[in-house]
Amino acid sequence: GLEMPLIGYGTCCRASAKGEAIYKSTGIYLKLGGRHIDTAMSYGNHAEIGRAVKESGIPRSEIWLTSKVAPGKVKSYNECLAAVDNIMIELDTPYVDLLLIHSPKLGKETTIELWNCLIESKRNGKTKSIGVSNFNQGEMETLAEATGQMPEVNEIQQHPWSAHAWKELAKWQKDHNIATIAYTSLGGSRFHNSGGGTSWPLVVSLLAKKYNVTEAQILLKWALQNDLVIIPGSGSEVHIRENLLLNTDFDLSAQEMLSIENAEVPGGWWDSKRGYQKYTEEEASLPWTKRKNG
Repeated sequence: GLEMPLIGYGTCCRASAKGEAIYKSTGIYLKLGGRHIDTAMSYGNHAEIGRAVKESGIPRSEIWLTSKVAPGKVKSYNECLAAVDNIMIELDTPYVDLLLIHSPKLGKETTIELWNCLIESKRNGKTKSIGVSNFNQGEMETLAEATGQMPEVNEIQQHPWSAHAWKELAKWQKDHNIATIAYTSLGGSRFHNSGGGTSWPLVVSLLAKKYNVTEAQILLKWALQNDLVIIPGSGSEVHIRENLLLNTDFDLSAQEMLSIENAEVPGGWWDSKRGYQKYTEEEASLPWTKRKNG
């Protein structure tokens, strides 16, 4: 099957991620050579993305499509199966490449039901691979113990200033052949909406100058060199193009990677020390704690 492209396109949580705007920008991303689109039930943009994929003229088999089942709307095995069918209808595709459970917030028993639904969806060809988002190690191990199937992917917040527990999780996933898709690589839309886009740490700005790239490109390169799959979202053709150039232009040294991580957290990043989900370090490590996410 298709390998997951490392530089995806995020379609969440910004004004330009709905309606005609996301239809146009998804088309631009595909035209510029991007081949990995990350969406979800809760983003409300499946139809526009499906239309952009269809009208791109690129064979469906060459584009990686990820969507996510929303635990807020789907609370049982059968509801999940119906939701998966609906995702296919909205995206106007016979299958997706990756289907995720958006969060573990419904607790252990219901989440196992949803996981069984994803296993069934893979068995019947509606998705090529299955995974989770915002789960910790214990929660993934619970799914594996209950069903014999470990998630193939976990999509989590991951950037140089993520909480220690999330960095440890990404390392554990790498050791266990679970791919990590990183979101909030650039601080999330709240950071930029608050005018925070200019308050990069000095070391990031200096490296951007040294390599003649943008600060955003430095942070996305940090992620790629940590074996993360990235899904930066942007409505701007200039930024989409910059994001797709990352593989070839430059490499950060080990020392430079560390100096970024040791820098002061930029103001206004999504609750960086605790993760967007507002986890404490303990919650990030304990399975099935009550936490707000997805």
